[in-house]
Amino acid sequence: MSDPSAASRRGMLFMVLAMALFAANDAGTKYAVKTLPVSEVMIWRGGFALIFVAAILVWRGEWREAPKVFDWQVSLRGFAEAGNGVLLISALALIPLGNVITIIQLVPFIMTIIGAMMLGERVGWRRWIAVGAGFLGVIFVVKPVTGSFDAASLFALAATFTILLRDMLARSIGTRVPAFVVALSSILAGIAVGAGGLFFQTWQTPSAAALLACLASGICLVLAQFFIVLAYRGTELSAVAPFRYTIVVFAVIYGFVFFNEVPDLWSLAGMGLMIGAGLYMLHREARRARTATTRGK
Repeated sequence: MSDPSAASRRGMLFMVLAMALFAANDAGTKYAVKTLPVSEVMIWRGGFALIFVAAILVWRGEWREAPKVFDWQVSLRGFAEAGNGVLLISALALIPLGNVITIIQLVPFIMTIIGAMMLGERVGWRRWIAVGAGFLGVIFVVKPVTGSFDAASLFALAATFTILLRDMLARSIGTRVPAFVVALSSILAGIAVGAGGLFFQTWQTPSAAALLACLASGICLVLAQFFIVLAYRGTELSAVAPFRYTIVVFAVIYGFVFFNEVPDLWSLAGMGLMIGAGLYMLHREARRARTATTRGK
């Protein structure tokens, strides 16, 4: 009989690894976009990721499921992911890595608002305070009313809505399509969008360093998806979900080490406020779930 606590510890470790890899993907992308246009970064990164995912599908015996990339929901999710890629890469080219990662942590707060206003979900006053704190944290990071405001932050803010669309479609897809087939769809859509972008951007011959950054970024992106799947396997969501916020820590570390980016006190305060509010919302969700389970017995 398996030990539930051991499974939870493995899930936590896999989640932290996934977040480290997601942040590494963003760091590699940020490095590549310093010398290459956004569309070209998407093509190179997607091309390397495509080779890696194809190998994984063959290894896992899921290559026969590949035609499911043409399922309309899977395809739409793929293009939502591609749109997210364009916006995030555009933001990464212009503002600090830690700021970009922090801004997109708005997604669960926006999801709560949508659930309350459009889906009729009940949201208590404590969760509304957490939502407000989350938005306040982003304001600290973005600083819209100060001279240090960078309009490129709007790219990251817009990306939160493509992430919302992507995640809502992922819920509707469920488990009927293997995770790596869904990832394949996102990669193909990203390459297609990148190719379309070349009509508006000039192709540039990449340096060896830029190619290496795209290769590392593509591999990190695929491995992160793999560890996300492992993180949720056999573990409770409430046990591993809080560790998603470690991505902010990794982003700040990578930003400092590779790009000499040092967050100011306002940004650090905003990051802390965002993480705290997010963890509190996860705590409230877990408590509501336990209460509902107890009442159902």
